[in-house]
Amino acid sequence: MLRTGRIFQSATAARVPLRTTGRVRMLNTSPTPAKQVVKTDRMRSTAFIRKDLLGEKHVRSGTATSVNMANANPIYYEKQPKLHVEALNARTAITEHAGKIMQIDSNFLQGIGKEHYPGYLGNDFKLFGVPALLYRKCTQDLVDQFNAYKEQGPKRASVLNGKNGIGKSAELMKLASVAASSGCIVIYAHSTVSWVNSSRPYAPQSHSDQFTQLEITSGLLRSIDAVSRDALKKVPLGKAFAIGKRNLSEEHTLADLVSFGIHTPALAHDVLEHFLDLASTQTQVPVLMAIDEVNTFWCSTLYRDQQDQILPAGRLRLIRSLLPFFEGQKSVAKGWVLGATSYVNPRFMPKDLNKKLNPPPAVPLANPELASNPKLLASQPSLPFDIIKMSELTAVEAWVLMHFYHRMNIVSAPVTKDLVAKKWMMSSGNPRQLFAGVTTFI
Repeated sequence: MLRTGRIFQSATAARVPLRTTGRVRMLNTSPTPAKQVVKTDRMRSTAFIRKDLLGEKHVRSGTATSVNMANANPIYYEKQPKLHVEALNARTAITEHAGKIMQIDSNFLQGIGKEHYPGYLGNDFKLFGVPALLYRKCTQDLVDQFNAYKEQGPKRASVLNGKNGIGKSAELMKLASVAASSGCIVIYAHSTVSWVNSSRPYAPQSHSDQFTQLEITSGLLRSIDAVSRDALKKVPLGKAFAIGKRNLSEEHTLADLVSFGIHTPALAHDVLEHFLDLASTQTQVPVLMAIDEVNTFWCSTLYRDQQDQILPAGRLRLIRSLLPFFEGQKSVAKGWVLGATSYVNPRFMPKDLNKKLNPPPAVPLANPELASNPKLLASQPSLPFDIIKMSELTAVEAWVLMHFYHRMNIVSAPVTKDLVAKKWMMSSGNPRQLFAGVTTFI
């Protein structure tokens, strides 16, 4: 007599292959008590366990892998020494300090947050144990240029350009730190790839072809407030206007405007646009707009519209608010609009922009008659902004970096002229490649 009830089949037996004799192996169809069945908890998954809680030691390969020294064998690895490094701020950003290792201002780092370090700098700072960078001569040049623009800003923006790993993001971050410590209004975006790679929420705006990104926009307002709160309080609005149901009088300051946008995320875009108009035209406090990975402003995003068509970056309202400053349509009365390119993800570097940023070298014609013919001369690509080409490390700067790595126990071998010359030539003066050359086997 057959027993009724649920029949459980052995998973192991079900995977047994058939024999060539043609006889089929009997499967275990005996009922299993319910209390012996272990149900899978589908509310938990090891895929969502934080990897840093596992305490694994990651192997560094190249430049993109972080290093976790928590479980490092003390026989082979020494602890990070406590190194005193002078802070980089408006007072210490002087020519005499060029070629020294300096620490990014702690107030600026607290304002942007530890998770907002550009590029690989977050991993580097963990390895160093201190957020320190080399204060280069090109850093001093940028600081001097910004100080000159404090009286009257240029009509065109500038963009740092150079090979991947040359230090564009680091220079932009150092300049933003100096500007914030000097009491300027700093609009700093450490990464804009997250604005276009469809990793953050977006929504179509009614009666417009634009798309809103309220979360990103309110986060940018929080960063502006945290870094430049004291400077914002010095600038009155100068006129009364209404945003939503809130009326702001002319006695209110930019700090009140930004605070309203932070606490009312639904109106974050409106607040940001009003803020940019007021901050760029006022003359009380200089402004530094520092946008990293600015090439994303002209790319095709990974977002799609209602017709499943790819959205160009210009249709995102956040980017459309900032884009006129890099296309020569808007400028700041006092201060500087500065950006930096990124070649880490070619997906967000438009090909036509890449050709204009890196035109092929012109070959001079030997025949003077042909060389003077305007029809044979290649036209220079036109860009709406000025290009600042980043320079490679000098031999002296490479020497300073190698000594710093040695003091931080990253380089165990004695630092000699031959070692520095070898690493410097192998990296072609690229700071990221130099760092990768001494940390490959960590």
